[in-house]
Amino acid sequence: MMKRLLLVICLISCCTLISAQSSMPIDLGKASPFPEKFFHLSTRGSLKNSFLKLQKGGEVRVAFLGGSITEMKGWHNMLMEYFTKRFPQTKFDFIEAGIPSMGSTPHAFRLVHDVLSKGKVDLLFFEAVANDETNEFTAEEQIRGMEGVVRHVWNNDPETDIIIMHFTREHYTNMVAKGQQPDVIYNHDRVANHYLIPTVNMVQEISERILAGQFTWKDFGGEHPAPLGHQYYTASIIRLMETMWSDVQPSDTVVRHIIPEKLLDEFSYVNGDFVDIKEAKLGKGWEYVPVWRPNDKYEKRFGFVDVPMLESKKAGSKLTLRFNGRAVGICCVAGPSAGVLEYSIDGKPFKKLDTYTHWSYYLYLPWVYMFETELESGNHQLVLKISSSKNEKSLGTECQIRNFVVNK
Repeated sequence: MMKRLLLVICLISCCTLISAQSSMPIDLGKASPFPEKFFHLSTRGSLKNSFLKLQKGGEVRVAFLGGSITEMKGWHNMLMEYFTKRFPQTKFDFIEAGIPSMGSTPHAFRLVHDVLSKGKVDLLFFEAVANDETNEFTAEEQIRGMEGVVRHVWNNDPETDIIIMHFTREHYTNMVAKGQQPDVIYNHDRVANHYLIPTVNMVQEISERILAGQFTWKDFGGEHPAPLGHQYYTASIIRLMETMWSDVQPSDTVVRHIIPEKLLDEFSYVNGDFVDIKEAKLGKGWEYVPVWRPNDKYEKRFGFVDVPMLESKKAGSKLTLRFNGRAVGICCVAGPSAGVLEYSIDGKPFKKLDTYTHWSYYLYLPWVYMFETELESGNHQLVLKISSSKNEKSLGTECQIRNFVVNK
């Protein structure tokens, strides 16, 4: 009973902290945050390792991996403040690895460069629901990307605790009203169930709160939430952690998470990584641009401008890349002149891929395109050409490559 009381007190104080940071203060206690009907959190697995390290003090590294909801100022900043106040004896190293428009497949390939290269990670927060659906990744791709991140993290350090968040979208409320869940959540939960990883299902909670009349979708702030929305996200994540931490005993020790022997999908991107563009052999029409910045009116994204790029603006341009792995693709910026690519692996017939996206008309959009994903392990050669054909909406036949991606 005392343990439960202390947990409730802690949670209320967390909500007070969150409200104090916002220009839209709300009383989450008054909004009934604790009844069972709103406790749509999965407490599978364990967060014991992170709590033991946080309590002990010293240096703890916490990483936030996701898309624009993670990149924007909001829930992850509130959690950073929560951690520093909750564990004042701990020295934190926070890795803010949010990049807009990125889903689970891009995350699986940038994981090493943007997260694991920073050192031992003690607690990882990971979200990809919105972009996996918006970017039209298939169910197969959603599992391969999500499993790729989870297994790669644990292969690197099986002591790392992971929390997966399911952030919401407007049309999900109608699905919840009918007793349904988005397919992308079922796919991500397949991975979470297989690896016993806790999840926070904000789709269910926010939808039920809207349906109950506590606030509107407009009040919440939309897919990129207002401060009120970020407060609810943060409060639920804290509630999950505090609930799971309440079972940790003083005698407990840090243990390795158990990695299942079998993969959900044998072609999951569990060894995803970048390959430097300098590894490619460039033919006529391609050039290495040390500091790429187009002089035009179109939007650019931080991290994908003023950086090295391989660029071609001419149909027929060709490059080759030798690589070792089971999957290969490119991380590029699909802008207003994004072209059609032709690619061949190991001398097989060329295939075509249109890189112009729904958003290319106004934005150089960071995007990962996979060419082949089920290769035999070993050495291969990619031949990549700019096609003379193009999307009717595109202004040209261009390609700008930030990195090659390979499942090594």
